[in-house]
Amino acid sequence: MINYRKGKKRIKVDNLGSLYLDLDKIKEIKTTIYIGGQMEHRCHLIEQSGFTNDPGHNMFCGSWFYDYPIFTGEKSAMNAHSFCNNFLKSLEEADLGNVTIVTESFGGLIGALATKSDRVDQVIAIHPPIIGTPLAEISAYKSKKNLLTNYQKLLTKIISLITNPRYGFEQDNLKGVNLNEVDLNKLLVVGSYLDLEHEPLKFLLDIYDIILKYTGFRSDGVVIFEPSEFDRLGINYIQEEQHNNHFVAGSPENINNAKKLIK
Repeated sequence: MINYRKGKKRIKVDNLGSLYLDLDKIKEIKTTIYIGGQMEHRCHLIEQSGFTNDPGHNMFCGSWFYDYPIFTGEKSAMNAHSFCNNFLKSLEEADLGNVTIVTESFGGLIGALATKSDRVDQVIAIHPPIIGTPLAEISAYKSKKNLLTNYQKLLTKIISLITNPRYGFEQDNLKGVNLNEVDLNKLLVVGSYLDLEHEPLKFLLDIYDIILKYTGFRSDGVVIFEPSEFDRLGINYIQEEQHNNHFVAGSPENINNAKKLIK
């Protein structure tokens, strides 16, 4: 695990999140801030200790991290809009502008909403749930359970135990972002759908099939990645040469590939 706090200045405007800045790097290169994925609420408490398995937090000038309270507060208020507001207030307090945001997974929804700010120049979103994922509230698709195998039904039960749809961020994961609230000229989605012949994690093939049966769209095993739908919605995207599942999307190699897209 890495320490995402060490050697950085912390800006904390409220209890939802903190911006951590490497002041030496900001002086040297264009300001790029990383926003990582949202772990499920039970696991997130561990990361609030200052350590994370997400390498992106130490690869740029700074990063934004989730601080929302696990056991108190209104769960529905812990959502992409609230996190984005915190992030933008943090940029204002730090007097940062012309910022590039690189995100992974749920961080892409925060970044997408931030595109409306004059302080944000570009957002590169790696494997975001930009048009959602049914895994966030699998029980909402109860009427389609007859489409699943017994093993797939078991997987949906496990997923329902892991997720908590009362949290606002899970509803964001379910529905994706409202594109009317996004400056699509600033947003670039980077991702892919599973390579069904070579995917090493076999349980992801079943989850892929669940998502396909529920939505009609392909996915990386967690979030939807469907080029034809992106084209229809006017979302700029790049499909990765190597088809990555959602769990390797945030690898150092993949983040570095996305880093090359910074203008």
